[in-house]
Amino acid sequence: MDAVGIQKSCHLGRLVYHFAWRPMRGKPLLVGPAAERLRILLLEKAASLGVAVLRMEIHADCIYLAVEAPPTIAPHSIVCGLKAHSSGALRREYRELTMVPTLWTRDYLVAAGENIACEALLEVLAERVPRCRPRGRPQSCRRTPDGTTE
Repeated sequence: MDAVGIQKSCHLGRLVYHFAWRPMRGKPLLVGPAAERLRILLLEKAASLGVAVLRMEIHADCIYLAVEAPPTIAPHSIVCGLKAHSSGALRREYRELTMVPTLWTRDYLVAAGENIACEALLEVLAERVPRCRPRGRPQSCRRTPDGTTE
């Protein structure tokens, strides 16, 4: 578990967002040099978006990020930009990250406010966002012995 307190101030007219997301299939891929490179990539993209990173935690199987952003930038744009910027670069640099079809899931959790605990957001992520889909075909696609679907 890595924790970084980047900035401590809050400017007027800016909002604080807390994001949490995980790699595809909940695999513990974010360790060692890959985790450090991810930290650098997220800070680079945040700076280019005009977003200040307040706190960042990179766990082996999930990311927590608290940012301060102007109200003109949608939270969805922030998280999608961070994921897109980091995914391709990490997959090119670290072959072990190509074991999954894509690095990040589409799911993420966002909360707005200044006094939200990282642990609380990660607990909600664990409860609400499944680690991976169940193996096999969805029930709606299963075929009976006579060739019809159930």
